[in-house]
Amino acid sequence: MAEYLQEIIPLAEAYDDPDVYGEGQVIEDFEQQVATLLGKEAAVFLPSGTMAQPVALRIWSDRNKSKYVGFHATSHLELHEHKGYQALHGLQSVLLGQPQRVINLGDLQNATDPLAAVVLELPMREIGGQLPDWADLKSQSDWAKQNNIALHMDGARLWQCTEHYEKSLSDIADLFDSVYVSFYKDLDGIAGSVLAGPKWFVQAARTWSRRAGGNLSSQYPYLLAAKAGLEKNLPLMPKMVETAGLIAEHFNRFEQLKTIPAKPPTCMFHLRINQSPELLMPKIVAWSERTGVALFGQIKENHQDNTIFELHINTAALQLTIEQWRDWIDDFVGEVL
Repeated sequence: MAEYLQEIIPLAEAYDDPDVYGEGQVIEDFEQQVATLLGKEAAVFLPSGTMAQPVALRIWSDRNKSKYVGFHATSHLELHEHKGYQALHGLQSVLLGQPQRVINLGDLQNATDPLAAVVLELPMREIGGQLPDWADLKSQSDWAKQNNIALHMDGARLWQCTEHYEKSLSDIADLFDSVYVSFYKDLDGIAGSVLAGPKWFVQAARTWSRRAGGNLSSQYPYLLAAKAGLEKNLPLMPKMVETAGLIAEHFNRFEQLKTIPAKPPTCMFHLRINQSPELLMPKIVAWSERTGVALFGQIKENHQDNTIFELHINTAALQLTIEQWRDWIDDFVGEVL
């Protein structure tokens, strides 16, 4: 922690005073920086995405006079927030699409409830970082506009998407009425998020942030860490995405292994190993203790005959060359499988 905090001290030295209840140069500069990056009129910094996204949906619900909001069954809103959108804001979910694939235009067209907003997650974390193709994403955006339905992006990991789409962050965000981004996942910040959109939307989000307890007296450690993360890690995203694709190729050389998706469009994917966790995990631990290398993150799914891991290629992964990755994968398969 001390080493991390030492790295952001130079950024703090550029400002005379901390932010105070959402005002001050340190927070206003950063909000404007992110709004510009996303091509939106304004942005507001909030302490968490769990606060930010229900607030965004509440704003669109009030504006469009409907309590129905649509999102995928694997959305963070549905799985990891104890249905805060419902308990705190009185919203009703409409689950769209199928569990193991991205939402498509047909899924939106099949919704029968009067939707105030639709949430699209780019990329979709729970299904291995999958993305819709650009043409379908554009068609969903057009459909939402034609039907006066707000399109909100869960862009917690939006930073990963520019390489696959060959579009800028602002090009992608332009398809959406509002955007949420996170700073502690891909960018190694401490905590914090931004909601970006039209000025009126952001002003409404500031009001809701105050109501929900998110207008903290000062947030400058989070702000400076987020700023440092953007400067340090955002330029590395293309390399991370490229590396993820090459690592997936090496895993997929073996019939006992399969990446999901087969060709990752982002710098994250799932890896299925055809052994039960009861048989597999002791061997993985023994191999890692012998080599000092950990190839896998957390287990995402346990099955009787296979185990699925989530892999996220970040700055740590870039410390190895592709040749080293291939050698370690070969060693792992030879000893463990």
